[in-house]
Amino acid sequence: MKKIIIAILALMTFSFQSKAQSFVRELDQTTEKPLLRGQIEFKDLKNESTLQWIKADYQAKESVIKKLKVLLPKYRLVVFIGTWCEDTQHLLPQLYRTLQDASFDFNALEMYGVNRMKEGLHAEHLIYNIKYVPTIIVMDRFKEVGRIIESVNTSIEEDLLDILEGNQ
Repeated sequence: MKKIIIAILALMTFSFQSKAQSFVRELDQTTEKPLLRGQIEFKDLKNESTLQWIKADYQAKESVIKKLKVLLPKYRLVVFIGTWCEDTQHLLPQLYRTLQDASFDFNALEMYGVNRMKEGLHAEHLIYNIKYVPTIIVMDRFKEVGRIIESVNTSIEEDLLDILEGNQ
């Protein structure tokens, strides 16, 4: 138990440090393309020439976006992705566009790339018990209030709204 608490404190300290590049590019043995592992930002994904899928267009429902604009500022998101993963390639551009449209403060987002074993660079994948990607974790301060894992029930924006409204 003591080791888990120390790991959580170390991760929290690491998370609040400067957002310098803290990821690595590794060769995915399956696709022979680079994968990103570690803490990343959307700009890192957009700057990676092998990840054209991040630029996909998505139009979220405006009625839901209006509600997200009101509710989202209270929360932060922790997102785990696999740049090699088809589910990530489908869902992450939708999340990005939804957050942009909802005027989300991207400083309240932590995103980690994992390898095919679902391992990040540090202990974050263990702390958040990551089994599948993408995993989008909605946090109210340091308390998890909901997750979206691999796919959505309705749409990314509606599933996010369901989590937020369920925490009111």
